[in-house]
Amino acid sequence: MGRTKAVKRKIGGHSKDDMMQALQLIKDGASIRRAAKECHLAYPTLRRYAKKIQSDENTNLVPNYEVNAVFSQDQELVLKDYIKQCALMFYGLGAKEVRQVAYQMAKTNKIKTPISWEANGIAGKDWLRSFRARHQDLSLKKPEPCSLARATAFNRDNVEKFFSNLKEVMQRHHSFGNGMRVYNLDETSTTTVQKPQKVLAPKGFNVCKITSGERGVLITTCAIISASGQALPPAMVFPRKNFKTHMLHGAPPGTLGLAAPSGWMNVDLFVDVMKHFVKHTSSSKDNPSLLILDNHESHLSIQALDLAKNSGVTVLTLPPHTTAKLQPLDVGLNAPFKCFYNAAVDSWLLRNPGQMLTIYHVAECVGQAYLKSMTPVNITNAFRKCGIHPFDDSIFTDVDFLPSSVTDRPDPELTISEPTEEQDSRACASPSLLEMTQDNSEIILSLFEAQEKTLKHDGNCSVIDTAPQKPLYVPSIATSDTVAQPQKYDNQLDIPSTSRGQGTFISPSVFRPPIKAGPRKIKKRRKLGRSMIATDTPEKNEIENKKKACTKNVKKRDIFKEKKTTSIDCDSTSTTDEEIFVASGSSSGGEDFISDEEEGEIILTENFLPLPREPKVGDYVIILLETEKKNKLFYIARIIEEPDQDDCDYYVSFLKLKSKVYHKFSEPLEPDCAGVRKIDIKYILPKPKVDGSSRRQATFKFPVNISLLKFTY
Repeated sequence: MGRTKAVKRKIGGHSKDDMMQALQLIKDGASIRRAAKECHLAYPTLRRYAKKIQSDENTNLVPNYEVNAVFSQDQELVLKDYIKQCALMFYGLGAKEVRQVAYQMAKTNKIKTPISWEANGIAGKDWLRSFRARHQDLSLKKPEPCSLARATAFNRDNVEKFFSNLKEVMQRHHSFGNGMRVYNLDETSTTTVQKPQKVLAPKGFNVCKITSGERGVLITTCAIISASGQALPPAMVFPRKNFKTHMLHGAPPGTLGLAAPSGWMNVDLFVDVMKHFVKHTSSSKDNPSLLILDNHESHLSIQALDLAKNSGVTVLTLPPHTTAKLQPLDVGLNAPFKCFYNAAVDSWLLRNPGQMLTIYHVAECVGQAYLKSMTPVNITNAFRKCGIHPFDDSIFTDVDFLPSSVTDRPDPELTISEPTEEQDSRACASPSLLEMTQDNSEIILSLFEAQEKTLKHDGNCSVIDTAPQKPLYVPSIATSDTVAQPQKYDNQLDIPSTSRGQGTFISPSVFRPPIKAGPRKIKKRRKLGRSMIATDTPEKNEIENKKKACTKNVKKRDIFKEKKTTSIDCDSTSTTDEEIFVASGSSSGGEDFISDEEEGEIILTENFLPLPREPKVGDYVIILLETEKKNKLFYIARIIEEPDQDDCDYYVSFLKLKSKVYHKFSEPLEPDCAGVRKIDIKYILPKPKVDGSSRRQATFKFPVNISLLKFTY
């Protein structure tokens, strides 16, 4: 059976001083057994060294286990630092990847390796087990998933902008600086299906926990806390069209009850939440307050901002995707709230066996969890950890910003210093080390081979590392008697060399450089979100102008547009570039589709005009099918072929409606193909925008408004 943990060596645990003391006692006349007992040594070990010292007085008094070590201690520290750097950048290495890097580091530095390493092309499991035992600060962990947007958005520029706005706001009123009038608002989901907690169970059996269903019903809970440690009554959004008072049975006193068909917070409901906030904080222009929240669209409606500004509430928004570290509710309160909520749901199901927890019981569980989690200690610690109160704009270190360094790019406006002629010639003569990957370690060896022949080993070797991400030039192999010396790096270190790795020691950062994103593609894109003081007049006017611009473009287009033409015979079968073009209520058909940037958005209704052209293979079309009760059902399908059959004109593959809100479609896992007639095709859609990849199901979004049509979900 293979070993599952490192076995502590039972021999060779004595020190040189203990052995010298025991040998001196033997020399003074003491017996070997007595000397071993007094010096806490094993009797056979002391007897063996006593015989060795008689034949050779210069014998080593401790075992030399390091003679078989692959790497020295300092070389292992270089590898450990590289592993830590990758993990802190959110691109950590697994056990197998660490073994691969160790083998490649040994081959690159011409270090002697065991035979099994050479046969398998990877370091052994025993080496990794011992490596982890020697470095207890490394552990094998299951990482928490983190989106690329969240990892890269938390960068120094965004954080500095937020703290700059926060400092500006706190200087406006003395009550903001002492934290008495600083608040944070955020929504979290509370569903009827809890996440079961751990239970004690017998070994060898799979144990389940009762829930109310497979998928829960969403109820949004909006929490509001103050930097002084106070928690305001929450607001709850129930998935109903109309709110009823009995839905709040058991909720915290003063809870605001709202209703929306989706259960999500929206623009209209947030106005009521803002009134709720003003009421419980007694905010006015004489008694102002600061409200920190994320920049979700529902929070930045003009009605809510006008109400906040007239009531003396200053709204400060957080940068997008940074709430995990900058929002107190996300940092220290939502997690314990969810934990207590799940425990409350478990307790309710235990007290009511055989019953399902519905939305009318959620308020009772929220009431129990809210009082236990929103404590003054938790609230004040959360604000302190975010650096909001007490104000600390330097609370985040370089380690916190390390994940965003993957996408850091130099400012194109800054001038880059030109390399010297010598550096330029070297760069042209050989490739950059940053461009070398795991597959070309042979090139690295050849580049340093000539250098190693002339280096005089004095017991030290230098470590080549590329962590600072500076312009790197590799020395070209000289053809004369003198060999070009490598460039001196700012982070070059001196570590003791071993008999297996003499000369310049190459760090893993050279042959496996830290991950770095390539240059960003220059393309027109929407303006990214940012931290702002939303109630200030310039910011509020900008938000209002954006809202007006969005609503202005959503208008019904005149579908009877004609291009400029010359007089031609409409009955002629010949087609030219000057032919009359009619954009029907359906589609212009592919390349002739009128851009939405020139006109408004196309809004489709059930009154379709005749098709402008014949459908062809590859077109996406809208198909109308009527039931026996004369109900009209619309489908989107892709034409895959034109069969030679009389019962149908086209053979299509139907798409599945994936999102009712955004009207996104996807191809089903099992293709849904059928034959249709031409009369059933009502509209030829323009080419869709495709999102997704091969590892994720692709979604199709069509540049037309189909919200007025009834698509089956």
